Amino acid sequence: MVSRELVRTRLQQYNTSDDDRYRGYPLGTAAVLVPLLYKDGDLHVLLNVRSTEVGSHQGEVCFPGGKSEAGDKDSIHTALREAEEEIGLRPEDVDILGKIVPFPAKSGLLVTPVIGFIPDGFQPKPNDEVADVFTMPLEKFLHEDEHTSRETEWKGVTTVLHFFNYEDNGKTYVVWGLTAHVALLVASLVYERSPEFGETLDVKAYIEGVAQYLEQKVYAVMNSSKL
Repeated sequence: MVSRELVRTRLQQYNTSDDDRYRGYPLGTAAVLVPLLYKDGDLHVLLNVRSTEVGSHQGEVCFPGGKSEAGDKDSIHTALREAEEEIGLRPEDVDILGKIVPFPAKSGLLVTPVIGFIPDGFQPKPNDEVADVFTMPLEKFLHEDEHTSRETEWKGVTTVLHFFNYEDNGKTYVVWGLTAHVALLVASLVYERSPEFGETLDVKAYIEGVAQYLEQKVYAVMNSSKL
């Protein structure tokens, strides 16, 4: 089992404030909370299932989170506000471990993952946007079992979509898309190893590559629009 302090130390190596540079991004910004907790001695991550009451991505698995609002101080504020609204998680009960670089979502939003420990005994109180809440061992996102993938094109670039099947209490959940991508990356950071599938993942180089992409494609466009 990885200890809390080891998880904290490993994640803080990649903590960033880059998201603050993109708060004026014209397509909008968002933040998600990656809630970590221990269950039966294993490190788990908490995930939501979106209800049929939401306007998009109905029935999909996601992290608590959503779009930034004008009153939000930063990405951490956004993630904590949304988590409290969606599952009743009090901001003061979250031990923030750090943020990693924002990722562009298919919708065009820039999404910042905020990672934090939540109480191991947390009991969610979902609102009408959330149909279900479950936890999943974080290390599962590095295992080949129950994993599939396929290639897709996004803005002319070929990318890989990951799918993870997980059974819990008689239910089968499918984690995919940006949620699976973020969970896989966080698992690689925490356990300091590549997934069993695909090519070896150099996490540091990957994060630097995303930051460089944002610098060239996003920050540069934002600056030019101000001229």
